[in-house]
Amino acid sequence: MVNFRFHVVSLIAIFLALAVGVVVGAGVIDRGVVDTLNGRLDRVEAKSDRIQSENNELTARNRQLEGVVSDLQPFAVSTRLAGDRVAVVAVRGIDGDRVKAVVTAAQQADATAVGTLWLEGKWALSSDGDVKALQSALGVTIKNKAALRAEGWRQLATRLAGASATAAPNPTTTDLLTTLQQAKFVGFDAVGNTTLAEFPGPGAGVVLAVGNAGGVTPDQVVLSLSTALHAADVPVVVAGAWKDVADGPAREDAVQAIRDNDLARTVSTVDDLDQPEGPTTVVLALADLLATPPRAGHYGHGPNTQPLPDPVTG
Repeated sequence: MVNFRFHVVSLIAIFLALAVGVVVGAGVIDRGVVDTLNGRLDRVEAKSDRIQSENNELTARNRQLEGVVSDLQPFAVSTRLAGDRVAVVAVRGIDGDRVKAVVTAAQQADATAVGTLWLEGKWALSSDGDVKALQSALGVTIKNKAALRAEGWRQLATRLAGASATAAPNPTTTDLLTTLQQAKFVGFDAVGNTTLAEFPGPGAGVVLAVGNAGGVTPDQVVLSLSTALHAADVPVVVAGAWKDVADGPAREDAVQAIRDNDLARTVSTVDDLDQPEGPTTVVLALADLLATPPRAGHYGHGPNTQPLPDPVTG
């Protein structure tokens, strides 16, 4: 019969066995081996501390360089857009601070920044209600989602090119942008006293800001809207604001459709709007497009790009 005394004896035996094992093990393992292991551990710890110190130094240096890039921006873009109007069209969901930074850079370049038109997530047409709402706003009966969205981009590009409100397909509205705003397909952030009806004004250059965090994916907007804007003679720079996510797309994917298309000769792209140098690059790229003759280019970190537009000479 197992009793309390049996348990006590068993526990004592276990602890005695452990003690014997420790003593025997300590005697078997050579002191030199222990010293060697301790030495290796000390070296690993020292190397880890050195790497951590270097990382901290590089991080601080990187932040300092980012600050320098931002501080140099006003000097780099000064007067490059003097007398020009700049409108930003951005997909809702991308980093709003980077969109604001483009507006700031345009103002530092002496442009008249007229505001930001936000493309809302309803353009994804994820529900039947959104499809019907866009059909009504555009005055069409197109049922295919891709074709309906493409028609929306075409009408939007025509409106941004400066067509009058009376030319809109739906004569009961005063302005296509107002109709799209009421249907919650667009939002508007004004700069100064600019109204939606005045946006973007004659001869404005457009920055189309997209990204993998947007409510409308780049493949739904970039190529189709850029094609429509180009057809309407609107100078456009497509700028990608990249967000690093697990198993997400590569940085350049947001604008690659333009680079792989004939539009690459007339539409400029920037794939690093999320970086400190991004707004500067966007402004310089737009200045080149508004020059005579216009010069298109592709900038950032993707294949066959350059960091910045070539400097202006002469």
